[in-house]
Amino acid sequence: MSPAKSDKSIYDGLPKKDRQALARELARIQREEERRRRRRNRIILRSSLIVVGVAALAVAGVTIYNTVRATFVGPANMLSDGILFTGDGTNTTATATVALQPGETPVAQALDVSKVLRITEYIDYASADAAKFETANGAALQSYVTPGYASIELHPVALDGDGSSNSYSTRAANAVACVANTTPDAVLAVHNALIKAQSTLPDGGLTNDALVSLVNTAGATDAKIASCITGNEFDDWVKGATDRAKANVPNSDVTALTTVPLIVMDGTAYTGALDDTTALNTFITDVFGKATGAGSTATPTPTPTP
Repeated sequence: MSPAKSDKSIYDGLPKKDRQALARELARIQREEERRRRRRNRIILRSSLIVVGVAALAVAGVTIYNTVRATFVGPANMLSDGILFTGDGTNTTATATVALQPGETPVAQALDVSKVLRITEYIDYASADAAKFETANGAALQSYVTPGYASIELHPVALDGDGSSNSYSTRAANAVACVANTTPDAVLAVHNALIKAQSTLPDGGLTNDALVSLVNTAGATDAKIASCITGNEFDDWVKGATDRAKANVPNSDVTALTTVPLIVMDGTAYTGALDDTTALNTFITDVFGKATGAGSTATPTPTPTP
């Protein structure tokens, strides 16, 4: 519709030249208003996109934060950085705990050493020395647990590894953590299987797939364990636990972890030959006697045997 038809009264009485000038001015004003309208719409659109983008980034940021944070959460049942086994006369069971959260300090297990021989092991499954000690003494020490004469707390560490998630030390410790997180009572069987495998390890250690097969054979068959092992889910925790042990060994006369295996009984570290069962039995008799106040002749029952 032309300006003359829509605004006829505006042009009444005006000369042709003035009508043309007025029409041009009205058209200019209309164009300017259209430009302003389009500009407003662009600003609104851009603002909306920015708001949506900021919201999306916030959601993504929270997701990324939670994902990264989750990689530093420790396994369930290992609040002390170790997993504790005790016996009730019939069964050996793992002590249930919450997981260690990022930034938290591990909580050492409390146990009355005057009644129960407390055995704590820091072990690297790539270490031949650790395997030597366990092969000579592991079965005997574990036999104390079911009847309730002793407890065993296992601390898997990666002291012999290069600290990377690809090292066998880290991956084997991660496998133990994965089992502890899901099927804690199976950890001792997995521990024994890892010790048995140590003497025939290929270069670079067992692959993650081989570790999955090993833990499955040992009785830890939960599907979550396999994905945990192949995904190196607790490798950050392994590094953290190893660093913490290298800085401090709680409830021990040893101030820091420098070598594996470290065997602490009732707060005293064993320093004898790793495969000398007689020396270990003498050590146990001594520390147990001191802890119970019964003198050097006291021993936990049954008497340790190779």
